Amino acid sequence: METKDEQFEQCSFNMNKQQVDGTRLFKDVKSYYNAVKAMHETSKRLSQTLADIYESDWQGVEDLSTIMESEDLLWNDYEEKLSDQIIRTMENYTSQFPDVKERVAKRGRKLVDYDSARHHLEALQNAKKKDDAKISKAEEEFTKAQNVFEDINKELREELPVLYQSRIGCYVTVFQNISNLRDVFYKEMSVLNHDLYNVMKKLETQHSTKTFIVKGLNSTKSKKRKSVTISAPIPCNTAFPADHPGLSKLSVPEGLAATKDTNTDSYSTPAKAENAAAETSDSDDFSSIDSVPTTPNRQSVCSEGEGVKLEAANESTAETADDESVQSVDKEHENEKNKEKAAPVPASRSLTSHKNLKIEDEAGDESEKAKNGKVEDQAKDLKTGKEVEYSNPPGFLYKAIALENQESDEGVLLMFSEGDVLLIHVDEEEKVSPEGSVWGIREQDWIQYKDLTLLSGIVMETMLKRIDSD
Repeated sequence: METKDEQFEQCSFNMNKQQVDGTRLFKDVKSYYNAVKAMHETSKRLSQTLADIYESDWQGVEDLSTIMESEDLLWNDYEEKLSDQIIRTMENYTSQFPDVKERVAKRGRKLVDYDSARHHLEALQNAKKKDDAKISKAEEEFTKAQNVFEDINKELREELPVLYQSRIGCYVTVFQNISNLRDVFYKEMSVLNHDLYNVMKKLETQHSTKTFIVKGLNSTKSKKRKSVTISAPIPCNTAFPADHPGLSKLSVPEGLAATKDTNTDSYSTPAKAENAAAETSDSDDFSSIDSVPTTPNRQSVCSEGEGVKLEAANESTAETADDESVQSVDKEHENEKNKEKAAPVPASRSLTSHKNLKIEDEAGDESEKAKNGKVEDQAKDLKTGKEVEYSNPPGFLYKAIALENQESDEGVLLMFSEGDVLLIHVDEEEKVSPEGSVWGIREQDWIQYKDLTLLSGIVMETMLKRIDSD
């Protein structure tokens, strides 16, 4: 009969669960830290690009350099404190589990010795022919095994509950530090964002007399050239003053909106009315559009109430423009009919115009079919998908697939699930791995982070199935 300790078994179960939870948290903390590093690098490149394109005669060029340096220092400080207060805390927390598990395993071996000595003593005592010398020696061995087992069992029964309760303090420390670091970082970054906004405001004031427009064709049918004011919505940000004059509304010049609505409605009228309207309006298009004020009116994307009012106002304006355009087209249509009655068009010219209209319609249909075909081809490409090419890690040996899960991370063991694709490689720091094991990293982690230092680990070769390269 084996000796059982239900209290210890419960403590051992809690310790195993605690290790799994701690390993999972440590993995997510490392992923967060890697994401911060990636965001730092991306933000640094963006700031450098702005500095490169910012001309020396523009106002605020000196302030821009100071803002960039302060931003880089802020990111560095954030990274260092995350590493010191979060990563190292989790490293110390998870590093205690391998030692405790080794002692639990030792306790199991001593329990086997204790049960074996007890069974041997009982067998000698229950024998028909008793040997006092053997019984005496067996009693000594039993007493010795019992003392060793009880000592280590007592230590673990006292230590495991304390270790289990320590998880609360670890979680509190980690997330208090994270929340505090993020709060300070966001506040400092908000100040720098406000300074950057002021620099852009100086630049806008310096060049307030200049017009920023881009010209292009409206469509293939009307062939009307129009000027579009460059105006992007302002995002919601604490760096923008509450009384900023640009937070009024988002609009394009009214002349452009009216022209667009008129063109849209004219396409639904008969062909002759369309041609007549186009002939009468082409000559005046440039003058009417260029006379529109080009001061950009912008609206905050957070102002939902103003956006609804603006949308309603634009709809009513568009409806009024539609009614006027329809009435003007009808009048032109009647005038054209009167002209046709007074001076009839020869039959040959009428037939030619109808043929031209048919040719234009057929060309339009073909262009629509070509566009639809192109969209279908793109959809097929998206459905079929293509493998993303990436460079293998340094010292890459081969690719393998995991045959089973490795849930817990004991020291440098790699954590993965069954079916995960692993990239096996030679360790850069030339660390010695146990016999029958190799260094590897999950393919997904390598593609996303490319960090062998934090994300690679040891895996037994018996848990892998090698994938032959094509």
